[in-house]
Amino acid sequence: MTPPEVWAQREMMNTPPDTPGWFVRVVPNKYPALENRGTWTVRHDGIYESWNGLGLHEVIIESPNHLVNMGSLSEPQFADILRAYRDRMRDLQRDGRWGYLLLYKNQGDRAGATLEHVHSQLIALPEVPKQAVDELSGAKMHYELNGRCIYCEMIQRELDYGERLVSASESFVALCPFASRFAYEIWILPRNHSTDFVQSSEPDILALAYGLRDIITRLNRALDNPPFNYFIHSIPVHETVSAHFHWHIEILPQLARAAGFEWGTGSHMNSVAPEDAARLLRDATV
Repeated sequence: MTPPEVWAQREMMNTPPDTPGWFVRVVPNKYPALENRGTWTVRHDGIYESWNGLGLHEVIIESPNHLVNMGSLSEPQFADILRAYRDRMRDLQRDGRWGYLLLYKNQGDRAGATLEHVHSQLIALPEVPKQAVDELSGAKMHYELNGRCIYCEMIQRELDYGERLVSASESFVALCPFASRFAYEIWILPRNHSTDFVQSSEPDILALAYGLRDIITRLNRALDNPPFNYFIHSIPVHETVSAHFHWHIEILPQLARAAGFEWGTGSHMNSVAPEDAARLLRDATV
């Protein structure tokens, strides 16, 4: 049994909650990493600082059928899932307690999945996490120095030369980034500058459904259904417009484990050049 649903997309929208007839369903996580109660409190202990585990943790159940692999879903099902992401994130943006929303997926045991049934997870945090802060500040620094969005420049560079491009449509591009941390790492970005995934229109959702399904299928064909993580990096909740930041999806196949070098240096060792990864993925039969 799951907890009572907080959101669902149904075949007939007037059917009651927690009954059959749904396509995508969102429920609270039974074992949440954070607790949605109380207020955010920062504690100081000499040189140490900590804060209580305030937050919200939900599970997006992506199909009523017991499926293990997202790649078995149809393009319309991908669109349903992306609408659930967008609409639920929009709902949480209205809650003034949250500073950052992270939508992520763990596919396979090695990627950290603890449930077989196809699903994603949504976390709401009171503060913007360090990785997002670093990404935002780096993008802002580039913009201040060059007057251009680094993500827009990345997209144009890969469209012009193509060696790291996996696929492209009128709305989205998929590429293996120049400094890939993981073998076969892929980013999906909107071609036009856009800061907030939540602002995605219905045509955007349909185009992204095609693009995301295409990439997941290519990964599965090329790498024999690898474990992977993906997540959406979007603008923090209390920021709405940014000339320097560009929302995107990062897909990280988990083909090797981090070891002493990675933990000791904070660097990543990638045995597959992004140009070779992109070539293999382009050539994969879809």
